[in-house]
Amino acid sequence: MLSNLQNVPILFLIYHLGIQRNLYPDLLILVLADTEKKCNICGNKFENFDKLEQHKKESHQEKSKEKQHVSKSSRYKATGIAAAIAVAIILVVYFSDSTAPVGTIQGVECDPTEGTIFHVHAHLDLIVDSKSVTIPAGIGIKPNECLYWLHTHNTSGVIHIESPQQTTFTLGQFIQVWDNTPDISPKFEDITHGDKNIKVFVNGVEVKDSYENIKLAAHDEIALVSGNVLQSIPSSYEFGGL
Repeated sequence: MLSNLQNVPILFLIYHLGIQRNLYPDLLILVLADTEKKCNICGNKFENFDKLEQHKKESHQEKSKEKQHVSKSSRYKATGIAAAIAVAIILVVYFSDSTAPVGTIQGVECDPTEGTIFHVHAHLDLIVDSKSVTIPAGIGIKPNECLYWLHTHNTSGVIHIESPQQTTFTLGQFIQVWDNTPDISPKFEDITHGDKNIKVFVNGVEVKDSYENIKLAAHDEIALVSGNVLQSIPSSYEFGGL
């Protein structure tokens, strides 16, 4: 009999026993509390606790698993995207660095030793405000590190063109190497005060072109003039054994 009473509300049980056995003669008929069980997740009501538990297992636990599965899938997808982006960035950096060696200036590289495949010399005179300016020694040279294919060893103005490949170089490239060599002073830009109307002479003949476009050829005498042009412009240079 007790097994049949396990789902009966306690107030109903007290009332039933009290009336039947006359234990509480003055007991009033009580308004019983709602015997239904309510789901605290969705709000649905059920007749008893067993049906409520069955409802939670069938409805809410499956949905919870689905949400966890979706959440994990989203995390995996986000992680995969982030990894792909990281790999792409690494590849871009790698290939961009490999195509342009560190320290390259306008296509002029810096090698540990002097190139021997293409080895010629040109001479540069720089005249500013009718005065000859000394070309610094060590342009394009990083001591104990490397030498640019265009460089100077002393203050004679001789430009050493020493490259591992036969190619054409310009005075503009040499000027860029000059202005970007550490510890070299003064810089070309400072000496000429940014003059945009520098006159160019090659082997004593004026060239109506920008100095940046002048090709560096073997034993050429190049004179750059900023300001007044002297009556006598160098037309040649004694290279000796160079």
